Amino acid sequence: MSTFSFVSHEEFPEDPYIKELVYLVLDDKYRVAYVRKQSKNGGQFWGVATLSVTKDGVKNYYETFMQDSSFLEKDIKSFLDQRSWEKKSATGKYYKEEEIPF
Repeated sequence: MSTFSFVSHEEFPEDPYIKELVYLVLDDKYRVAYVRKQSKNGGQFWGVATLSVTKDGVKNYYETFMQDSSFLEKDIKSFLDQRSWEKKSATGKYYKEEEIPF
């Protein structure tokens, strides 16, 4: 079973595209960044960081992290949407930067 723990949160009010960054640790092994993106119409949503590549004159976006489990993705996005790190982490653990298990 996959678990995740909250590591850190940072806000970027001046950036037009990325408003927040949250680091999570998955399965006590992998640190993953989720960002709160703002679209051109002002809507905001959580997702992993993406990179853009132009190929044949068309700009494409690729996620930098993909999960095999849609259940874990739903749990993570629910955790982020509810701003649960302000209450407690998904596993009840909090990590300080120097305590990250890798």
